[in-house]
Amino acid sequence: MREIRNRIRSYSNVDDLRKEKDIPGLIKALGCKDLDVQYMAVEALGYLQDPSAIPPLVTLLSEDQYSAVRWKSAEALAKIGKESVEPLIVLLHHPDEDVRWKAAIALGEIGDARAIDPLIGLLCDQDRYVKGRVAIALGMIGQSAVASLIRALGEGDGSLRWGAAIALGRIGDPRAIAPLVRALGDKYENVRSEALASLKAMEDGNIDLFIQLLNEVGNEALQDYMANSPAGDGPDSPGFTDFLLSVDPDIRKRLVSALIGVGDPDLGPLINDLSGS
Repeated sequence: MREIRNRIRSYSNVDDLRKEKDIPGLIKALGCKDLDVQYMAVEALGYLQDPSAIPPLVTLLSEDQYSAVRWKSAEALAKIGKESVEPLIVLLHHPDEDVRWKAAIALGEIGDARAIDPLIGLLCDQDRYVKGRVAIALGMIGQSAVASLIRALGEGDGSLRWGAAIALGRIGDPRAIAPLVRALGDKYENVRSEALASLKAMEDGNIDLFIQLLNEVGNEALQDYMANSPAGDGPDSPGFTDFLLSVDPDIRKRLVSALIGVGDPDLGPLINDLSGS
């Protein structure tokens, strides 16, 4: 009974500390052995958004044994905002993959441009789940990440290209249409598949028509192309152009019209190849 009363009192104390905006008291409560009290203290510090709470929250995120506490700490750091960016960037190199992806998502929620290049670098992480969360984080940052992601899609290694294709689809910026179309000729199947999925997510009538016409080629033929690595050593192999040149001439003509309608000069070389000019 005494333990229950003490626990209720502890919960009440944390709530009082939050109402009083007692940051030192809440930071002290982070060391409580009762996980519920600790959890409430983390949540309160995120709510109050005081930068002085960043160091202990970073310590919890990087060292606490419980994933739920680490996640709540990442959420609190995200709520504190821009002052948390640099410490979170440091945690992108933490040896624990659970810490890395939580830090990445927190950076995505903050949306500060300083995180873009470090996050793109983490698309090469050995852990596939981390890479996927990083791509989501970059998608959360949005349009300010587009230029760097397009560069990664065209110049990075296979992991970078895969993650960039995912992130660009989440952002949906029309600047990514031409790079994603070119990525349909990537030598890696996972990059091609993600590029196609991202194009399908774009809100552009001409690219919708392009995808529709690809489906007219035949699902089996398209899936066979997507599943088999085309010739070429770089991110822009000739495989996709060769595939399109092999389809019905009438469909190819309409594919060219759809690409012209996108209005991106970067699609000029592909359009010329398909038009025979």
